[in-house]
Amino acid sequence: MSEGRGLPERAPRFVPMRGFAEGGARRAFRPSRGLPAAVAALALLGIGGLTAVHVVSALLGLPVKLVPYDQWARWASTTTWDDGRVLAVASALTLLGLVLILIAAVPGRGRMVALRTGDPDLVVGLPRRALARALRARANEVDGVRDAGARMYGWHADVSVRTDLRDTAALAERVRAAVEDELARLAPAHHVALHLRVHGPS
Repeated sequence: MSEGRGLPERAPRFVPMRGFAEGGARRAFRPSRGLPAAVAALALLGIGGLTAVHVVSALLGLPVKLVPYDQWARWASTTTWDDGRVLAVASALTLLGLVLILIAAVPGRGRMVALRTGDPDLVVGLPRRALARALRARANEVDGVRDAGARMYGWHADVSVRTDLRDTAALAERVRAAVEDELARLAPAHHVALHLRVHGPS
């Protein structure tokens, strides 16, 4: 669903998610880690290319010394494992490996929110800004709300409203019910926590 085409006029209050059960819809819109993967791939390609050039040139009898591996080999053969420099290099490589594993294991935040549908083979994506606009529009429809705003932070919806009414507690209940009803209508595949703030007259 594109941002400019708007939201559907009618939708069921709750739509069961069948074909994309067990988090399938969320995984379908999980952002890829393209940049870290490209950096790691280029680094491995560079190391493999240098190794291949050195090996082939040595076999042809015309060794190309792009890397001072002779000096590195002498340093490695005369250095013990408890040397501070060896431990520092090993620690840095271990930390780099852990960072790469963490990047691969933890998904990033996508720009699209997966919505449930009645079709077991269909999942719909809604931009986060469009979802925030839908919640803001629904809050603005509540009687007593002068102005409303909404933003998405991860899987949290931050909705704030301004009112001229003194009884902000009753208004907060109505706004919360309206916004939660809109979330139920859109049926995000991932639970969206609602944080509501009501600002009364100063």
